Amino acid sequence: MNSAKRKNLSKVGNPPGELIYTGKLEPSNAIINVFSYDQHSYNLNENVDLDLIKTLDKNQIHWIDFENVSDSNQLKAIGEIFDIHKLTLEDIINVNQRTKIEFYDSYTFLVIKLISDSSEKLEFRQLSIIIQGNIMISFSEEKNFATNLLKTQLKTNAGDIRKKDVGYLTFSLMDIVVDSYLSKLNNYISHTEEIDEKITEEIEEEHFIKIKKIKQEILRFRRFVFPLKDILFQIQKKEKGFVNESNEVYFIDLYDHTIRINESIDLLRENLNNLTEIYLSIVSNRLNEIMRILTIISTIFIPLTFIAGIYGMNFENMPELHWKFGYFLILGIMATIAVIMIIIFKKKKWF
Repeated sequence: MNSAKRKNLSKVGNPPGELIYTGKLEPSNAIINVFSYDQHSYNLNENVDLDLIKTLDKNQIHWIDFENVSDSNQLKAIGEIFDIHKLTLEDIINVNQRTKIEFYDSYTFLVIKLISDSSEKLEFRQLSIIIQGNIMISFSEEKNFATNLLKTQLKTNAGDIRKKDVGYLTFSLMDIVVDSYLSKLNNYISHTEEIDEKITEEIEEEHFIKIKKIKQEILRFRRFVFPLKDILFQIQKKEKGFVNESNEVYFIDLYDHTIRINESIDLLRENLNNLTEIYLSIVSNRLNEIMRILTIISTIFIPLTFIAGIYGMNFENMPELHWKFGYFLILGIMATIAVIMIIIFKKKKWF
């Protein structure tokens, strides 16, 4: 039983809202970075104390980046500062949540999945986001490419991000995640096309293994990506949410991207199923070809075996046994029968 399963079992019987980390990473102390900005200023405070968070300027936009959600004490403390419901905190530290969005009176809670860049195989890490007023709080298990890229955008003021509101900040983070989905999906499509080209030239078992691996990963990929479309739809339709008219168009564009991703996933799954059928068909045809050749060989040797069986019986009154040309006569008859059968098979195009 792996560590993740052991941690999941440890939650059984605990009261709702109990903060128990369920991830695979080793627990570590939280790192809290605060990015504060408006149109005229930008400030970064790294590894801050929670007391600083209590004094944030309400006229500025703030992004609180909370790394290492395994630190339950710090998570509970920040929850008290922003009056975050204990069930929300439980969902943040229990990193096996589905992709979802929840609307509370004072904040919006969002869970999306990041493709882990610390593992060779396809793995996902949970990214939880809370939007409350002018503040966005992101909760992650470890350093990741999405928050790192967003930090770079803020530092360089890419696309005038500092002139936008917290809704655009949330969009920017989600856009990075969706772009990573597209990139990963394009890699799967490229690998599938390579297999498609190779499988028509030379069929090998490794092709089938690669197809099976991609199919398994695509199923997991779809599990976390597919709900994102509904989440973006809810964000747009929510009247009292963090999306206003000025940034609504960005979320519409993001919604279109998720539709494209889901359509591409469905097409890729269909293509992988077709490749599987092609592989099995080629293997079956090869087996049928081998069986056909073996059957033809057996058919040719059946009458020859019959003749050899007759003359292998120990009877005294078999004249050919005492004739000096009997051996060669029987061999000639057997060879003639074999040749005639081969000619018949060729005319019938059996080989």
